[in-house]
Amino acid sequence: MSNLVVIKYDDAATAAEVRKAIKQLSDQGLVKVEDAAMVSRGDDGKLSVHNELDKGVKWGAAIGGGLGLLIAGIIFPIGGIVIGALAGAAVGAATDHGIQKSFVKEVGESLENGQSALFVIVQDANATAVMSMLSQHKGHVYQTSLPADVEASLRARVEGEDSGLSPAERATLEAKID
Repeated sequence: MSNLVVIKYDDAATAAEVRKAIKQLSDQGLVKVEDAAMVSRGDDGKLSVHNELDKGVKWGAAIGGGLGLLIAGIIFPIGGIVIGALAGAAVGAATDHGIQKSFVKEVGESLENGQSALFVIVQDANATAVMSMLSQHKGHVYQTSLPADVEASLRARVEGEDSGLSPAERATLEAKID
């Protein structure tokens, strides 16, 4: 099961730093990210969206390139690969279940000048590692699809609030995420 987490930050540098830290956790196998995007509003009011390449598009392009090579390999090897890769990427994009661009735009419109928001769809995560990293960067949890008790723990860590949970209760919640 995948969960969406959207966190707003007071500046783009913090969101970029958190995105980089999540990538490092992913490289270490501590979190499995399906999709990620960052939207920021500059001091001039201009909105910028930085989207990670969706895995569906990557896989579609790779599979399409392979099929193009097989189908047209003898007659038009280079053209077959290119056409197959483009068709595969289009199929991957059409079947994408990542972050909806309309939702990214909606959140972006809520940002004030200088603010940013980080969107992450997580399939699996080591809760201790992720919560520890997120607690180092203060922000505001905008929206999640996490269970209410887990979201409360996340909010407490990211927003720096005292959740009122005992250490045993917090450990139980974090174990639910793992």
